[in-house]
Amino acid sequence: MRAAVFIDGAYLQKQIQLAKVEVDYPNLADYLLAPVRKNVAIDLLRCYFYHCPPWMSSNPTEDEKRRMSVHQEFCQKLEEINRWQMRLGKLERRRDGEREYFEQKRLDVLLSCDLVRHAAAGHIQHAILVAGDSDFIPAVSAVKESGVTVTLWCGAENTVHRDLKMLADEVQVFKWRSFPKLDSKSNDATSSKKSKTMNTNKSSKVSKKTNKKNHKKNSSRSSSNSAAAESNSSSSSSPNSSSRKRVIKKKFKPKKVQS
Repeated sequence: MRAAVFIDGAYLQKQIQLAKVEVDYPNLADYLLAPVRKNVAIDLLRCYFYHCPPWMSSNPTEDEKRRMSVHQEFCQKLEEINRWQMRLGKLERRRDGEREYFEQKRLDVLLSCDLVRHAAAGHIQHAILVAGDSDFIPAVSAVKESGVTVTLWCGAENTVHRDLKMLADEVQVFKWRSFPKLDSKSNDATSSKKSKTMNTNKSSKVSKKTNKKNHKKNSSRSSSNSAAAESNSSSSSSPNSSSRKRVIKKKFKPKKVQS
């Protein structure tokens, strides 16, 4: 049996933003297929990721260029994953009075067409849908009529349409503890090593400065001690009233000669 994964990129990224996690995309398809694989052996046909490039004006600003560069790098990384394919729509700028907003176009129709096409052609027996919009309800109904079972992956209750949940054969809610996230331990270890190195460098610099100061103090002390020693030696060698030796002069008495 084979399955295909259909991911509404904007919906997934919104859930990721709410959960404050960073996705390990190469392991995401296996995570989404895990509940189905508990009951039956199933192979992945392809994982489709539906997304819109950022909007750019006719004369792009530096910020618009930067966002487009980030988007292109993201698309390239996903395309490099085995059996992953990007499907791009279009982002259009809208105005509601003075309020300006952006709206995704073509994505819902593109995802629905791919979903129905693979099911009708018999390419898949199971469909994994990551979405929350009620616009996918007609496509899910058509897919089920083709004999394909549908698993819906979604976030919290208030992020998915109730009718879409009711229509899906199976509903799975993201469990963020087991969700494939990028390992932050290596980053933490790297940052801790950097901080340790910085602290070591700082401490070595401080110790060097301290040693220099102590050396100066010791040298000044030794010079003062030597100066004091010299002064003491000079004072001891010079005659002093307190240190003069008393010389006792003996009076000379002539011996008497006996006759």
